Formats: sequence, structure tokens, C-alpha cells
Amino acid sequence: MNKRYLLLFLTGFVLILFVFKTQIIDFFNFIKLNINKIETNISEELSSLKSKSLQIEKLKNENRFLKNKIVYLDSLVYNCKDLKKLIKDSNLTLAKTISYAALPDFSMIYIDYKPKGKFPKGLVYNNLAAGIVVKSTGDYSLALLNSNKKTSYTVYILDGNNSVPGIFYGKIDTVKYIPKFKNIKKGDLVITSGLDGIFYKGVKVGIIKNIKETNLYKEAKIKLFYNDLEPNYFYVVDKFDKIEKKEEGKNGDAKH
Repeated sequence: MNKRYLLLFLTGFVLILFVFKTQIIDFFNFIKLNINKIETNISEELSSLKSKSLQIEKLKNENRFLKNKIVYLDSLVYNCKDLKKLIKDSNLTLAKTISYAALPDFSMIYIDYKPKGKFPKGLVYNNLAAGIVVKSTGDYSLALLNSNKKTSYTVYILDGNNSVPGIFYGKIDTVKYIPKFKNIKKGDLVITSGLDGIFYKGVKVGIIKNIKETNLYKEAKIKLFYNDLEPNYFYVVDKFDKIEKKEEGKNGDAKH
């Protein structure tokens, strides 16, 4: 009995396939076509997402680049604030390098600078602190670059709107005697303070790499901006001391 029903079912199924084969083929073609469309849409969506992801990453990189540019421009603006004071109180003298002073030590050089006033004096290269001029040797002068252990000058660490004082020491590339209660961080800009009469305020020195705390002060290792491997030419900061001029005037009056 069961076999009979099964045979009838199969016969009927074959007849249905034979009668409606065109419709069935069209139905499966329709399903296949829609599946292909779905696959195409999924592929296009994935491609679009990938493109958007790349675009987002590109925009992130551009944003980081622009942020770095803003930091750089901020430092330029900060330096320009003191341009009037620089022109009024300081005189820059161009000096070319004559030779190294004591090879194989590359941190000491002779420059063609005829001394004016007292030493030490700031040595500047493209508004970057390069070292100090320490003494005269006839028509020339001896200069110590930042890589010399005897080089030192006062600096400010720019922490937002605050200027944190310290003293830069050459060779170890470290700013010492930073007040312990002051907040400084990696990446902060270091500039000359001008308070020691060696540089004018605002010459760029470097940026902080890491910070160390001692019992009384903080110390900051910095990455220097100036590369002293090519000491070609510099500007020497001739700081005109108004007090000295007044004293000279008084002495002159006394003589008369």
C-alpha cells in the first residue's frame, strides 16, 4: 500500500515538473539572480566600509600633522612676542666657524668674533640655542657648543601659559633645578629665559624627553633642536647692559 502511494506521489511530482518546468526554472533563476544581487551589495558595502576606514585613518593622520603644525606655529608666535624687545636690547653679530679648538673634542670651536663687552654670550643658529661664547683669543673667540659639559644657561619650560625656570647643562642635555611643585610634562618646549644676560628670551633649546624627581628639585632630559655636527656659522648675542652704560657715563662725567 505504501509503495503504491509512493509511486503515485513520484508520478505526480514528475508530471508537475514536466508541466511547470519553465516556471520552476524561472523561479530558481530568480532566486539565483537575487542571491547574486545580495552578494554584489554585500561586496560593495564591504568595499565602501574599507574605503571609509581608510579615509578616517587618513583624516586622523592629517589631524595629527595639523596639531604638530599648530604646536610649531605657537612656538614661532611666542618667539615673535619678544621681537621688539630683542631689537631694542640685543645686537646679533654674525660669526663664522674658524676651526675646532681641541680635536678630537668636537664641542669647542673658534669663531671669527671680536669680543664686545663681557662673557659669556649666547650662540644662536636660526633662533636655536647652539652654545655659549666664553673667552677671547685675539681677533677670535672660543665657543662651547651644547655638547660641552661646561655649557650652561638659564631656560624656561613652557607648560601651557606658565614659564617654569631651570638651568640647562650641556653634554648631559639636562635641565636642572626645576621647582618640584611645578607641573611639567614630556613634550614641553624649552626656551632660553634671557635672565642670565647670555641669550635673549625665547631662543628654542629643545623639548622634554623624560622627567626625574630628586629630593628638592625636578630634572628634565631634553631633545635638543640644534645639531652641532655641522657648526658653520652663528649669531653671537651682544647683550647691551644698560647698567654698565650708566656707570660708564658716570665715570666719564667724573673725569670731566
